[in-house]
Amino acid sequence: MAKINVSRLIAGSKFNAFHWIFFLCCVSVVTVDGYDLVVYGTTIPVLMKTWAIGPSYAGLIGSYALIGAISGALVFGPLADKIGRRKVIAICTAMFSLAMATCGLCNNPVIFGLFRFLAGLGVGGALPNMAALVTEWTPLNKRSVLVSAVYNGMQVGGIAAAAIGMWLLPVYGWRSVYFCGGVSLLFVPFLLKLVPETPALLVARKRNRELAAALKRVRPEISIPEDAEFEADGKAVTKLPLAQVFQDHRGFSTVMFWCIYFCTLFGIYGLNIWLPKLMMEAGYALGSSLRFLLTLNLGSIIGNMIAAAIADRFGARRTVMFMYLLGFASVASLSLKTNPYTLTLLVALAGTCTMGVHNILQAYVSVYYPPAVRSTGLGFAFGVGRVGSILGPTLGGLMLSRHFTLFQCFLGFAIPSLINFAGIVLVRDKHSYAHVAGRMELDAEELSPATETIASQ
Repeated sequence: MAKINVSRLIAGSKFNAFHWIFFLCCVSVVTVDGYDLVVYGTTIPVLMKTWAIGPSYAGLIGSYALIGAISGALVFGPLADKIGRRKVIAICTAMFSLAMATCGLCNNPVIFGLFRFLAGLGVGGALPNMAALVTEWTPLNKRSVLVSAVYNGMQVGGIAAAAIGMWLLPVYGWRSVYFCGGVSLLFVPFLLKLVPETPALLVARKRNRELAAALKRVRPEISIPEDAEFEADGKAVTKLPLAQVFQDHRGFSTVMFWCIYFCTLFGIYGLNIWLPKLMMEAGYALGSSLRFLLTLNLGSIIGNMIAAAIADRFGARRTVMFMYLLGFASVASLSLKTNPYTLTLLVALAGTCTMGVHNILQAYVSVYYPPAVRSTGLGFAFGVGRVGSILGPTLGGLMLSRHFTLFQCFLGFAIPSLINFAGIVLVRDKHSYAHVAGRMELDAEELSPATETIASQ
């Protein structure tokens, strides 16, 4: 009877049609998450005028979705480690799609805030599970690039929100922008049909036929015997696995990750919601301010893919350190009086070193924890981080209400990058699951003898 290590088989795979389909399904969901992140910032000037609300209250409404995201990350992360990531991602996608579309039907800020909370609940549950699932089904030598590429969907969604807002707001009003987000409900059947479940869970539940079918798509050159016995690195859990996140000397680094996620999401959400308004305060029209928001997201995509390739070659941790320092400088510089071309470049760089660096961080954190608690580790990091995503928009509204200068406002969104640099320096990389298990030393040459043995049996 052949014994197959599923994790190593997947790690040694080459990018093929399965990965393309898997990638497109995952990036589609993350794109809508990004759309939801930016859509409120796109419509906030209109909503403030329509409902006669001030910056502080508008910032509070923006935080409702983030409170929901905290709840979603804390609840759905551990739940996915028990019942499966694919199922949880499908549930969360349906939830935020319906809630976003319903926002377009609201006639007052209270009910609107309620459905923003529900949309955030779905987004908060989907994102950490997506990072974990992508890590588990992609080739080892392309893992950082693919995780970053999937999370570039956040920026694609942000671009779509800004572009759709520029197109629809003047003609059809703010409601139409939210109705567009509801289209993502159509993704759910494709997720359930085309995306495989967590390998460790399939092994633990003895769903061998389903697992073998998925592995044949991942490694079509390998012949898998019908009586094969499967094993995976890490075991599925039957209890909520939060305690395991802190085991094996990972406690200190886990706290550092929570601080980093807090500061990162503070800056990301604060900038995405308040950048158009801050640029209007600087003298730009609404259309020009939305173009800066589009540039922020577009710059993140382009810069992130370059940085992800560097991370796969030189290490995610070193790359993230450098990007946090660059992020502090670029965000703080946005208040400078300069020509539009230089300002556009600074905005694009700020997008790369705030949203883009977070994508690379996801790839690093996802392999820091064992597969059995990966969603829990990411989920709680997201959950704690979402507190920052609440305070970012709230602080932005408070600074504008108190008539802070542009430099002070942008400095408030830049300082978290400096804190993140210190945090990632303090992370104890030697205790990561990838380091302890020797996963980073595996390559195709090491895996070839094992797969050839399987093929010959």
